Amino acid sequence: MRRYAFWLITPFVLASIVVGLAEAVPQTSFKVINSPLVHSGFAFPKYSGVKTFSTYVPMSDGEKLAVDVYLPADGPPQSAFPVILDYTPYRRSRIDPGTGEVFDKTGSKGARFFLSYGYARVCADIRGTGASTGWLMDFMPQIGRDGKELVDWIAEQPWCDGNVGMYGGSYIGWSQTAVASHKPSALKCIVPTVTPLEGYSGQTHPGGIYLESQIDQWSKRMYMSVRNYYVPEKREFPTKPVVDEDGDGDLADEIPLDVNGNGTFLDDGFPPKYRDGAEREHIYYQATLAHHEGNHDVASWAPTLTFIDSGSPLGLTLYELGGNAHVPGLMESGIPIYNIGGWFDRFARGTFELYCTLKRTNPTKLLMFPGYHGSGGPFWDFFGEDENKGMQMILFEHLRFFDRYLKGSRNGVDAEPPVKIYVMNGGGWRQEREWPLERQVMTRYYFNKGNRLATQRPEDGSDTYTADFTHNSTYGTNGCSRWYGPGGKGPDRLPIRTEKDKQCLSYTSEPLVENTEVTGHPIVRFWVSSTADYGDFFLYLEDVDANGEALLVTETQLRAGFADLYDNDKSIAGGKYNIDVLPDLPWHGYERSEYRDRILADSAVVELVIDFLPTSWVFRKGHGIRVSIACADYPTFQLHSKLSPANDPKHPDNIVPTITVYRDTAHPSHVELPVIPGRGDHGS
Repeated sequence: MRRYAFWLITPFVLASIVVGLAEAVPQTSFKVINSPLVHSGFAFPKYSGVKTFSTYVPMSDGEKLAVDVYLPADGPPQSAFPVILDYTPYRRSRIDPGTGEVFDKTGSKGARFFLSYGYARVCADIRGTGASTGWLMDFMPQIGRDGKELVDWIAEQPWCDGNVGMYGGSYIGWSQTAVASHKPSALKCIVPTVTPLEGYSGQTHPGGIYLESQIDQWSKRMYMSVRNYYVPEKREFPTKPVVDEDGDGDLADEIPLDVNGNGTFLDDGFPPKYRDGAEREHIYYQATLAHHEGNHDVASWAPTLTFIDSGSPLGLTLYELGGNAHVPGLMESGIPIYNIGGWFDRFARGTFELYCTLKRTNPTKLLMFPGYHGSGGPFWDFFGEDENKGMQMILFEHLRFFDRYLKGSRNGVDAEPPVKIYVMNGGGWRQEREWPLERQVMTRYYFNKGNRLATQRPEDGSDTYTADFTHNSTYGTNGCSRWYGPGGKGPDRLPIRTEKDKQCLSYTSEPLVENTEVTGHPIVRFWVSSTADYGDFFLYLEDVDANGEALLVTETQLRAGFADLYDNDKSIAGGKYNIDVLPDLPWHGYERSEYRDRILADSAVVELVIDFLPTSWVFRKGHGIRVSIACADYPTFQLHSKLSPANDPKHPDNIVPTITVYRDTAHPSHVELPVIPGRGDHGS
């Protein structure tokens, strides 16, 4: 089966989920996908063409945002349209200086899809990126303030009918909540995709452990992107200029020459040289130079955020930089929000937290698909699904939402059950009215003698495990995972853990006597001691088939020093807003004062309570359920600096702990699974 990418093709491909989804969607009305997601009543597309232009939008502090505008053409006469905004740090459009070829939304069937239905499109470079001026520290509050001014500007243009929506994934999902929290009056709805609630455990330090590989590769690509590198053999093209300074109609020659051929024109002296030798004001050069001289690259400061209240270069903590900072403003705005996430996305918990926390104040919906952060991954085939139909369904969910809130269509979007989930491994698409599901039965599977996982209380005893720092939870020929994927990609093969489990301590149930659906947030609670004072713990929930092959279902991790639990309401600005963060899940605080140094010293027995990332999975009859425990996931996560100062899994000076997991009356270690009664046989 052909695969359809979720993201607009850029070097970072963490842009809009919708653009790639439409690649195979015919431009006709859409009647029915698979039940219960029945869609009808769409108007036929009316526009077959597009008019486009670029301009600068001035900000109140004198900086300027580079903007591309796309207007529907070749259809019924209409002067003003609702607008869908893509507010991105990943270059609004690109150009090959060698050939003059432009890569923008006129070449994207996804963009043309919305244009054909009578939506104008605006794509803007965030300040400090692309062709915009100014400097950037990623996730700084100024991005939201700029976005509010941008929406206000759009609403004043003659081609806008006063209604603006936003969409996109990851950083672009964060940019939506940032802008919406400033409550621009013309912004009527947003569709953030694969977006975390908070930026510490949800993004840079999952479980308090630094996500080194992902942040490092992302920062390197951002470095080249914002500085407009040109490396054609790597398809690394600079941002399309806004201004044709010499007036010859050729934008490619507005990019200075890279005289020494190292990919950047910034080190070739001033004034820069141009292909045609004409005089210029150097608008593009000056913007790029400002990015180079002023930007704070994320890899230079993210590793120093050891705690959620650690200061960044601007003195801001991750309370101020994460999406959690936007929640109070979002609640005040009441803006409709459609949260879209992937079961194997690293931000899956955040997708549910945004939905559940905001549903009391905002018209809010949620959809979860069986994919990773930036692509569908291998699971569509594994579940026997037509990936293209699934992608079409998600695309039309966007259209229905925009039609309702940007065009006022009474299409029932706000009356239907708000939660749409794909129940993996046999359940299929399903609508629900709440999350977590009220009918869930939290069922304990205890760690037991003989590495068994059983519903019976454990026999008294314990199990030991010597850490293996070479344990690595990446999969496939491309070496990706939930946590690491250049360009947002997931693994190109199923995440099989059979061999990896040999490096872990595992507990496996007997074969199940019936299909068992687990939908919700599994919680693991176990007691551990160690021969070392420090420790990191990585846990994996797996489906083990009759042949003993183990397939990853979901996972989690925690640095032992963050063992103590706190009210998860503290994740919003340390709790000062008194906002009830839902669902009520374990929250480990992550502030400096909440970290217990040397927590495992003197053979202390420590209780760890951790939520697995949410899932919806049918464990089939005859299969087993497994929990595996490791003490490292290298090189995805940085090794504990107190155990491996060199961050080298084979360094001779490493302190390699042996841990003991307790399973007795006083320490009933177990995993608690949200079992859905009577639903496990669905689809069998």
